[in-house]
Amino acid sequence: MQGFGKGPIVMFVLFVLSGLVILSRDTGGGETLEFWVFAHTHYDEYAARVPAFEAAHPGVTVDLKIVANLHEKLLAAFLSDIGAPDLVEVEISSVGRFFKGPVEDLGFVDLTDRIDNEGWNEQLVHARLAPWSLNGRTYGLPHDIHPVVLLYRDDVFRGAGIEPDSIETWQEFVEAGQAITKDTDGDGEPDQYPLMLSTHEPGHFWLMLLQRGGGMFDASGRVIIDDPLAIATLAFYCDMLNGSRVAVSAFSETPANYAAMKEGLVTGVLAADWYVGMIRKFVPELTGKWRAMPLPAWQKGGRRTSTWGGTMIGLTQQSRQRELAWEFMKFVYFDTESLANRYRATAIIPPLKRAWDHPVFDEPDPYLGSQQLGIMFKDLAPDIPSFHLNPYWAEASDRMRDAVFAATMGEKTPEMALRDLADEIRELMK
Repeated sequence: MQGFGKGPIVMFVLFVLSGLVILSRDTGGGETLEFWVFAHTHYDEYAARVPAFEAAHPGVTVDLKIVANLHEKLLAAFLSDIGAPDLVEVEISSVGRFFKGPVEDLGFVDLTDRIDNEGWNEQLVHARLAPWSLNGRTYGLPHDIHPVVLLYRDDVFRGAGIEPDSIETWQEFVEAGQAITKDTDGDGEPDQYPLMLSTHEPGHFWLMLLQRGGGMFDASGRVIIDDPLAIATLAFYCDMLNGSRVAVSAFSETPANYAAMKEGLVTGVLAADWYVGMIRKFVPELTGKWRAMPLPAWQKGGRRTSTWGGTMIGLTQQSRQRELAWEFMKFVYFDTESLANRYRATAIIPPLKRAWDHPVFDEPDPYLGSQQLGIMFKDLAPDIPSFHLNPYWAEASDRMRDAVFAATMGEKTPEMALRDLADEIRELMK
């Protein structure tokens, strides 16, 4: 239980959580696969697929559950060696929590040989296996790629004399974007910005750092978040908010961010595929006014995308029907028609390259003025950056939030904020 402490209160909490997990499980007979998910959109998608799997496997029941506080309950089940489901989805910011301690004590089954022997390495976007891999072994299948584009208000940008296709670098974006930052009511504060960046969450800074080739840890597990590349990236990020002022701070509540888009305060956003789907759903008033473009590069000819978020499906060591569970994993993650339906509902591009041949990914998107967003995502997907999983990734991610906030608020210089962050993680890893 390295990293979790041995205090009696902690042990009691884990015991209670484990008991809740066990009590929640289906105690009926028959061959049952228990599958936990944390997202309602995932639950709805899989619930529609379960009857077909059960029909193809007579006598098999898939017990699909959406589980509140899933990561805490799964951790309790792993630590107590009882109560884990056969299959479970884990979100990318929490995955490191499950990889502490000796390899033989990990709660997930090593899938490396299955992936290699069945040829999935060649069929998947390879960079997307890295977040679920440790020391060269892979413990989960990727649900997504989450390439990032820049969504912009085409009417506003062109009205300001900006030709978006001419913007190749972030510096060029800053220079062009100043024509959009405007104080229309004379109160000294702009009422329109070409970009929204978060000061209270690390996601936007993180995706920009990944795009530039940086990260939190290197391949050997060393902390690199305080290297010159990361410091320069955070300094540029802060300048967009506080210097050139081409970016407005995102609100802490998501509905407020959507309202800012509707009101015209925000005319550009960094958007992973899933976020495009969210904007389409919650900002229908702007149908036809948005367009997507590849991210500006850090230097001409550089990478024009990044990645933001992610989910894996894992097979637990406690499963007593691993072959059946493996077949179900492939059924829900690698069926082309299902992946096409996922794209229609959520705009999420799958990591399975053969699925991209489906016509749905070439269809014009009415929300984006009939732009073929799927083609752009497919073109960008092979260039998404990767990063290295580390058992302390969850703790590092939590602390990165404080570092970004301190730098953007002017409480610390970017260099001081990231060096303090790196020192904290190094001390924790000891």
